[in-house]
Amino acid sequence: MDTLKKFFLTFIYIIPLFVHGQDSTKTHYTLEECIALALKNNADAQKSASSTSLAKVDLNQAKARLLPTIDGYLSHGINTGLVTDPITNTNISQNISSGSQQLSASLTLFNGLNRLRTIRQQAYAYEAYQNDEQRVKDNLTMDVILAYLQVITARDILEQTKQQRDVTQKQVERLTTLNNDGAADPGEFYDMQGQYSGDQLAVLTAANTLKSNIVILTQLLNIPYADELSFEAIDQIPSASTDMMDSETLYQHAATSLGILKAAELSKKSAIYGLKATRSLYFPTLSLGAGLDSRYSNSTTGRGTYWDQVQDNLGKGASLTLSIPILGGLQRRMDVARAKIYLHNAEIDLENAKNNLQQQSAQVLFNLQTAKEKYQEQQKQVEAYKESFRIAEVQFEAGAINSVEYLQQKNKYDQANIGLTVTQYEWQLRQRIANYYNGDR
Repeated sequence: MDTLKKFFLTFIYIIPLFVHGQDSTKTHYTLEECIALALKNNADAQKSASSTSLAKVDLNQAKARLLPTIDGYLSHGINTGLVTDPITNTNISQNISSGSQQLSASLTLFNGLNRLRTIRQQAYAYEAYQNDEQRVKDNLTMDVILAYLQVITARDILEQTKQQRDVTQKQVERLTTLNNDGAADPGEFYDMQGQYSGDQLAVLTAANTLKSNIVILTQLLNIPYADELSFEAIDQIPSASTDMMDSETLYQHAATSLGILKAAELSKKSAIYGLKATRSLYFPTLSLGAGLDSRYSNSTTGRGTYWDQVQDNLGKGASLTLSIPILGGLQRRMDVARAKIYLHNAEIDLENAKNNLQQQSAQVLFNLQTAKEKYQEQQKQVEAYKESFRIAEVQFEAGAINSVEYLQQKNKYDQANIGLTVTQYEWQLRQRIANYYNGDR
């Protein structure tokens, strides 16, 4: 009975944990899943989000400075010997217990609009951080797309090198049979064995490249590397008939959809209001204040309880304070000079961002057009070498050409196939980047 009970408890508590662990271990990813995982796990994306949160805190703090300040003060002490009675303000010689209570409030009525301008400054800074966070996400997305396509490219190249090795292996097996019968040319036999070893090395190199590319991708996703990881193929080829937009149109779309230009524009606005807020410190500050205070002492009997004395000794007051800055070690002047420099740097950053985005938009279209043309030409080359290799293979097996001529045609065909794979994914990469700049997520 005890054994059955233990088995039942194990089934209830242990097995579900194991199943849950199995379900949570994902090994196959699509491109969209990789992008989502990177945006969630990547350290740079997380830090950027934290910076945005801190900017939100700064904005809330700037708004909170518009509220009045209220402070309370309460003290209680015991004195011996010659002391001053806090109620009568006379010197007495006895042990007394005394205390004081204060409550004060103040509200800034005018300070040259410094606080209002600071709120505007922090609001623009918060929006700038939001767009800078988007910029980080945009760059991370681009990096993930590139790394993902490099993995897919390396995987397809690995499959091609294996197929090329298998073709060579068949010829080695055929020549081995002929060599055993004494009907093969020894030179061609050893040439083919050397080619097979070279193909084996190519497979090893391609496999290592694939693993290295997966490591790079897992670093962006911030997940552990595992041999079991696999990634969904991307079979769709961009349409060759797609109309190419001009660089100015792409620039305008990128300026609207990407965060880099928005962040620079908002940083400039934040710096403008930062300068205005700093200049406001030259103006006088007018404040309204109010307060309550009271005292307690047990030096004389008959004064009532603690709370009775607090009420009987209660004092009230209100004040208007005008603070005029005259000379503060030129601190305000230095703050204004520093704010001007921040604004100048923000203007430079904005101009650079515009130029860089315009140049990048043009480069994106150049790269896309070049990638498309390279793929189309590579297709023609593959078709040509495919036919020439077919003819060479027939001639070689018939003894019409030697192994050197056969291997030359095979290597041309193999390299053309690898080149087609590379140009295919390069075209996909360039098209996806252009789509991203165009606002197509």
